[in-house]
Amino acid sequence: MEITSQRWAVIINPKSGKKKFRLQLKYLFLTLRHQKISFDYKITEFAGHATVLARHFAESGYANFLVVGGDGTVSEVINGLLNAKISTTQHLKLALIPRGTGNDWGRFWGLTRDYKHSVNVFLNGKTCNIDVGKVNYNLEGESRTRFFINSIGFGLDALVCRDTNIMKRYVGSHSVLYLFALIAAVFTFRPRKAHIQSEEKEILDNMFTMNIANGCYSGGGMKQNPHALPNDGLFDVMMVKKPTLGIILQALPLIFNGRILEVRVIESFRTKKITFKCEHNGIFEADGIIFNFSSPAEVSIIENAIQMVVPESYNEK
Repeated sequence: MEITSQRWAVIINPKSGKKKFRLQLKYLFLTLRHQKISFDYKITEFAGHATVLARHFAESGYANFLVVGGDGTVSEVINGLLNAKISTTQHLKLALIPRGTGNDWGRFWGLTRDYKHSVNVFLNGKTCNIDVGKVNYNLEGESRTRFFINSIGFGLDALVCRDTNIMKRYVGSHSVLYLFALIAAVFTFRPRKAHIQSEEKEILDNMFTMNIANGCYSGGGMKQNPHALPNDGLFDVMMVKKPTLGIILQALPLIFNGRILEVRVIESFRTKKITFKCEHNGIFEADGIIFNFSSPAEVSIIENAIQMVVPESYNEK
């Protein structure tokens, strides 16, 4: 198979009918041609399409991938790349021009919805090795695998993502929706018994919510794991046990300023691998995408899975 190492595969998640989006794409294509960057592009047409496109591009020899889209599109592309029938993914390069609502993965790298800034980072940035998460789980007796790039959540975390996605169907994509869904759910969700096990820690207790993070942002800018780094070979884990109403009210503002781990009902640790078991079948969210599963779920990290184009100013820890 020929490796088209200098050619870019551009995967675009459109916002149909928006004049601004069409102008942004025109700017991107003109810039790429002006810089003599060879590329082919595909526009997604349905949920999961980016996974199929990324896999086909990778199996056709492409090593460079530019994603124009949000966290969900990036996650789909990652799943396409890591499911591709190729010998290794460590040579693959990923770049991002954010188009999503939450933009939690791009936020970590300083990639905002300033379109020209993101294009400039693509042109002048450097590459950084990044880790990718993997979850093995069961559904109706079948073993399944999902990869994620930013974070995975159980309990309240997953419920809020599900409710946010439902609301988007009726009122459109707005970052404040996650906050509304969080406030609505936090007072009604009931903790469940859970067994959480890793080499570093074992917890058998009520679980209100749990977030396992590769990147520090989630929910459109919240910092459930404020110290998480995508290139240190470890997950940051935060689990909330059964909180009182007073603790919930205390915790809500802290989730925005990076001080959430100060709340006394939170267990926080770092690990490479964690197993989650719960009483009932349930849901989890991976990069904001909802999945049904039956216990257990095993979450592990793949170190240096791919490369990411990041700002030249990024200081690797």
